[in-house]
Amino acid sequence: MLSSAIRRFGLGVVATATAASGALLAPAAHAAGTYSLLILPDHGENAIYSFINTATKSIDVTMYELRDTTITTALVNKQKAGVKVRVILDGKQTSVNSAAYSALQAGGVSVVYSSSAFTYTHQKTITVDGATSWISTGNLDSTYYATSRDYSVFDTDQNDVAAVEQVFGADFTDTSITPSDGDNLVWSPTDSQTHLLALINGATKTLDVQEEEFGDTALINAIVAAAQRGVTVRAVLENTGGKYNSEISQVEAAGVKVTQYTSQTGFYVHAKAIVADYGTASAKVFQGSENFSDNSLNANRELGLIISDSGVLTGIENTFTADFNQTPSNGGGSTSTVTVSNPGNQTGTVGTAASVQVSAADSASGQTLAYTATGLPAGLSINGSTGAISGTPTTAGTNSVTVTATDGTGASGSTTFTWTVNAAGGGSGCAGGQLLGDPGFEDGASDTSWTASSSGIINDDTTDEPAHSGSWDAWLGGTAGTTDTTDTLSQTVAIPSGCTTYSFSFYLHTDTAETSTTRAYDKLTLQVLDGSGNALSTLKTVTNLNATSGYAQQTYSLASYAGKTVTLKFTGTNDYEDPTSWVIDDAALNVG
Repeated sequence: MLSSAIRRFGLGVVATATAASGALLAPAAHAAGTYSLLILPDHGENAIYSFINTATKSIDVTMYELRDTTITTALVNKQKAGVKVRVILDGKQTSVNSAAYSALQAGGVSVVYSSSAFTYTHQKTITVDGATSWISTGNLDSTYYATSRDYSVFDTDQNDVAAVEQVFGADFTDTSITPSDGDNLVWSPTDSQTHLLALINGATKTLDVQEEEFGDTALINAIVAAAQRGVTVRAVLENTGGKYNSEISQVEAAGVKVTQYTSQTGFYVHAKAIVADYGTASAKVFQGSENFSDNSLNANRELGLIISDSGVLTGIENTFTADFNQTPSNGGGSTSTVTVSNPGNQTGTVGTAASVQVSAADSASGQTLAYTATGLPAGLSINGSTGAISGTPTTAGTNSVTVTATDGTGASGSTTFTWTVNAAGGGSGCAGGQLLGDPGFEDGASDTSWTASSSGIINDDTTDEPAHSGSWDAWLGGTAGTTDTTDTLSQTVAIPSGCTTYSFSFYLHTDTAETSTTRAYDKLTLQVLDGSGNALSTLKTVTNLNATSGYAQQTYSLASYAGKTVTLKFTGTNDYEDPTSWVIDDAALNVG
């Protein structure tokens, strides 16, 4: 969260459907086996979102361009959940990366700009739990998802992953390192040109090349030599407005068949891939971030891999052929149908353990299904691998639950049912349950449960002040100007008598632009008011001196107000400069 954010009411960004934290779509990130291919844009980015969401220990990201709020929100949420998240962003792409950098930093993620030792850090990888590395030709930039041809591979080869992590650790701390290739890796600036030349020079029958940039002299000469020795060579290239005309003319003169794309004729060819001798025992495929340019091979930080995995080979070769023929398809990715069984409507009781199994079937063989659920009652969670929902409900009420199962091709199916949780008995005559309306502010701009002094207080600014969960929160303060400002947020609630538990809780984050460590300039209070607006008590007082790096849950007993109707009121006061922000989310008044 941005300590220096200057707030502008009424101008909140509307979150996309996939950007809600905690509600990431979850196809299987990788099937059984060491490698799994994701073809973009055909298969979509859901498998990447799911991959991040599987992390339980660590996430390390190196990215040339990061401009996807679903990704940044997911990384922040994982950091808040106790996962160690570290990110390297290219330091020369600040016009693209600054928003993500700020959001990650504000969310407690360890994020740095790349080392100046490299012209660009053009690498595109994510490593989860030190066990799997996602290695891509494409950036995490939603601006280009729909139109960019890219490939990525989920790699579970432990020597590869260990090498990726070793280099990440060095690059993150700006320490010099000579990268290990593991079993299959191709690094710039150390050995990528050598590996790619060996792949091209080793081709005996066919050679297919798909590249955005096409200017490295050594690689161009090797392609010409391959064609001249009788190898059938095809190339799919991005039309860069004549930049590589001489190189293209050179390979065409040797017999290479070239297809070029423009924005008017199909995808933007952003992929960087080579397939050699497809269909033979010696077939190999390269995919990674390396372009055919001297800069990419010898001055940038880049990463790719060369493997002989049949699934990756077939997927990229089929996609290449379709692109070469200008009939882009899903490149051999299976068209599958996922059906999810409906367990029927469920019931339960606060404090009593519950469980239900949701199963699914997939028409595509060999695929691993991943499960997600929305609308689960508080206290319940779903096992993303098995579809088992379990836990102990903590809040009474009726929820509409949707379970979605997705496979590695991006195909998905879902089912919806209701889950009713009854209140625990509590004391005699206790009408228990969760009593607040819209406790997580997810009704957004249409909220009628809370009374706010400005329409901008309930907001969905996922960049400056992301929610603790979901997309919406309540943001008081954060305004600088020429006069002091006051924001208020309140809700009136009738508290029943006869119960044994009266627990009011919420998550609070405080950040500030104030620099003083001794003087309280800005203040937030939480009060309980009677029906006439008189303060019965002050439960909480927070100032700019209490700024924190993340959310912390606050809990108070309201037992002394049993049988009364009271108003819970937050009041945030800022002086005229150096604003302090108080962000409130996931409130609850549980009575039982």
